[in-house]
Amino acid sequence: MTEPRDQLDDWLATDPTPLSPPPGTLDRIRRRARQRKTRQVVVAAAGCAVVLAAAVATPQVVSSLRTGGKPPALASGGSRAVTGPPSPAASNGPGSVQTQTSGPIQLQQRTTLSTTTSGTVPPGHFRPTSVTFVGTGQGGLVGAVIGQAGPPCATSYCTSLAGTSSYGKSWYGVSAPLAPGPVGDAGVSQLRFANLRDGWAFGPALYETTGGGWPWQQVNTGGQRVIDLEASGQEALAVFATCSGSGADYAAGCTSFTLYQGSAGSTTWSPVPVPAAYQHMSASEASSARLVISGSTGYLLTPAGALLSGPVSGGAWTLAGQAPCAPAAPGQTGALLAVTTQQLLLACPAQPGIAADQVALYTSAAGASWQFVAPMPISGAPTSLASAVSGQVVLATTTGLYYSTDDGLLWQSAGLGGAAPYDGFGYVGMTTAELGVAVPADSSLGEVYVTRDGGQTWSASAIAG
Repeated sequence: MTEPRDQLDDWLATDPTPLSPPPGTLDRIRRRARQRKTRQVVVAAAGCAVVLAAAVATPQVVSSLRTGGKPPALASGGSRAVTGPPSPAASNGPGSVQTQTSGPIQLQQRTTLSTTTSGTVPPGHFRPTSVTFVGTGQGGLVGAVIGQAGPPCATSYCTSLAGTSSYGKSWYGVSAPLAPGPVGDAGVSQLRFANLRDGWAFGPALYETTGGGWPWQQVNTGGQRVIDLEASGQEALAVFATCSGSGADYAAGCTSFTLYQGSAGSTTWSPVPVPAAYQHMSASEASSARLVISGSTGYLLTPAGALLSGPVSGGAWTLAGQAPCAPAAPGQTGALLAVTTQQLLLACPAQPGIAADQVALYTSAAGASWQFVAPMPISGAPTSLASAVSGQVVLATTTGLYYSTDDGLLWQSAGLGGAAPYDGFGYVGMTTAELGVAVPADSSLGEVYVTRDGGQTWSASAIAG
């Protein structure tokens, strides 16, 4: 007898008939598939773009290393803090600012002095050691400072430059020589520009630029150290010396000095034709020399106190006269020389007839004879003397800044808007009758001081963007 058939078995044995999807479902699936494929293509292309950007940027740095056999200039650049790792597409190209995860860094740039800005900012921890200002040819002024910045740095060297077109109100990055700070006979710490394009970094080595900071070329000094350099127009004068000092004291222990002349656009320097007795100025003990320029005339105060003068262009020089005092070795108190368009100024310490803690001021028309003006009642040891116009005298010391408006007869302590730097100032210069700049002896302060009233008051200008 056949068992009755189960209805469930009948249903399972029947082939199922698929249900049709809702209208439009297949179209939506196709659209989503196309969108997903498009996104994959875009992401892949973006990844390729990053790789290509890196591949293009890297040869630019390599090629600059090989150009003309000269090292590439490095500029002070800025950085900005971000969270997470830096983007692999960050550019090192001209005028760019590389993103970093922490701290300022010196960037590889090709930035130059400008009447506006280079588009970069100086690196952090900037320690200025020298400053220079030049005219723009249109009534304006542009300045630059050199010093050490960082670490970290883009290379093993932290030498950096910063420029200003607002006389210290703001600063921007400028390309610096690929060189260390002063180390033996190598490195640089001082800066002079003759105009917006032609400049020299020195002390103790010597580098030259004819492009306002890009590129820089090293000058062969024959193993001598450049301890002083001044420029006027397209010409420059420099004192080459044989010294034994180390580090920042590269100009210490100098016993032989020679005056050289060079021109903008040339890395060739030639000895200046001076009287035979001064061709190789030797000193029995460590000493120094002082160099100043007024217009087309240069003056050199020799280690023995003789004053030589002659054309900046390098023609024959003569013995102008004997000064009341002589320069001293770095770290000692010696003669300070400055010049205006009308006269020479000389500050002499420890002169007969004045107190031991005072400095005597002398003036001269051309160095043949000197007139005593007055003792200078100051505090600290004098380090630098400056003037821009007749009647004005500004003095830097190890305790502060002083000024006179009557050719040095009366002196007053300059206002600094606060306490003076602990070690005072190592340099002061007047660009015009009103504008001047001073560099603190302690470069770690990261600032220079600026006056806009002829030296009566000064304010700090931090080297930052």
